[in-house]
Amino acid sequence: MIELEIIACSVEDAVAAYEGGASRLEVTVGLSQDGLTPPLPMIGEILRQAPIPARIMIRECNAFTLAGPDELEIIKQRVRSFAPLEVDGLVVGYIRNGSLDLRALEQILNLSPTTRFTIHNAIERTQDPLQALRALRSFPNVDRALVHGGSDKPLPERIARLRQYKEAFGADRELIIGGGITLDMLGAFRRETDFHVFHLGRAVRTPEEPSGKVDVQKVKIARALLTGEAPRSSAGI
Repeated sequence: MIELEIIACSVEDAVAAYEGGASRLEVTVGLSQDGLTPPLPMIGEILRQAPIPARIMIRECNAFTLAGPDELEIIKQRVRSFAPLEVDGLVVGYIRNGSLDLRALEQILNLSPTTRFTIHNAIERTQDPLQALRALRSFPNVDRALVHGGSDKPLPERIARLRQYKEAFGADRELIIGGGITLDMLGAFRRETDFHVFHLGRAVRTPEEPSGKVDVQKVKIARALLTGEAPRSSAGI
């Protein structure tokens, strides 16, 4: 089944994504900084107004490396605060010396063994993304990974790379395709691959930049392109 995950940076974004037919949300703020931890009251309101699965970003600064033990402790406190919420899971990922910071990740995951985690695009900031994906198979509660396969590459090359990623990550886990994905690409992904989880940010915003708002009509178009169905009418929401 095709899943369409939309980045929501506000309650309004989340409601628009839900009304447009999104399957799920990634809740964050600071889209221009690749996503930062959202405030707890915003999360609660999104869960109330947009009743679809949501995963919450935990990232304290505009970097993919941890500044030190103090930042790690803040992140661990966020996990303690967010894990009891009725969310689908959390989104994390940090690098150290060109590789995933597996020691920090282990500490974070061990705080809530029953919480499911997505590892975000820190994976492709490592020196060896394939090795990073293989390493994640050691963590049972990491069930999703967000990757783009080379946002500056031609689509056939991206698809080939993403297939390698899927093999490395394992058939029992979900590879989320996102990062530099435009609406024009979605039909090709549907026709030429068996990927079924897609993550959109700027592509469904108006204007199509970090400050833009999620556009209901663009979400409907994205869903239709991925499923091959006609866009949903407002009366059917």
